[in-house]
Amino acid sequence: MSRQQQIAVLVEHYQNPRHRGVLEGADVVMPGGSPECGGSVVVYLKAGEEGRMDALSFTGEGDIISQASTSMILDQVTTDGLTMDEVLALDYDAFVDRVGREAVGSRTRNATLGLSTLKSAVRKYQRDSLHADSVAEPVRKAG
Repeated sequence: MSRQQQIAVLVEHYQNPRHRGVLEGADVVMPGGSPECGGSVVVYLKAGEEGRMDALSFTGEGDIISQASTSMILDQVTTDGLTMDEVLALDYDAFVDRVGREAVGSRTRNATLGLSTLKSAVRKYQRDSLHADSVAEPVRKAG
């Protein structure tokens, strides 16, 4: 894909973001980034069964790269039906290549903001679930 095509895809996702908005009833609400560094996002994750995600969304503000790439990663994960473990295994460099390394230039941190925030949301969900599973049930007295 040419640099012009990469830019066109970014602009299209920026102008028509996929999965944008607050997700009511989310299991995890994970903020990431900062406005001073090109963008901030909040990823909302609603877990499903067997390590899947029932729903994802995001809100945020910032430059075209941070917002469009967040739309792109959530769209990819949703369209491909990736599990949480598959999300954690996604490679940052491969994602930057998909977004468009020529279009991104030196702003790879902006391009990976959505992916890193999504991975943080998944890790938080997995930690919280593991903790909830490990909490012992109260011992019942025979009566």
